[in-house]
Amino acid sequence: MAGTKKKRSDLEVLDAIDPELITGMLEHGKSIADICLALGISKRALDIWIRQTGFQDDILRARVRAADLMACETLTIADSIPDDNPAKPLHRIRTRQWLAERWDPKQYGTKQTEVSINIGSLRLDALRQITVLDAE
Repeated sequence: MAGTKKKRSDLEVLDAIDPELITGMLEHGKSIADICLALGISKRALDIWIRQTGFQDDILRARVRAADLMACETLTIADSIPDDNPAKPLHRIRTRQWLAERWDPKQYGTKQTEVSINIGSLRLDALRQITVLDAE
């Protein structure tokens, strides 16, 4: 089968490279698709290689670092809006608010209100409101 031959050659390519190359690409915000394209391999082969090498934790750590980098870049982007743009203060505020919500959701995140419904109580209330019709 042609796919198996390609997958095998892709796995050989992955075995020959330094895993730090992949984590480095992820840390710089590259997607899995971008990495596969750059290395000339299939996504399926990369998934298999990650599982075989136990590389999942390294991938997760690299993505966390990439997310932090991208979040910090939002500040740079918001601050680099030209001063003559009337929306600049609003963008700067919203960016900082968004970051605060993500970095400290307990303090700055959107508060969720709890709703509890007691089905039994609702049923009893409904039964109390029923009017009995006298069948004569």
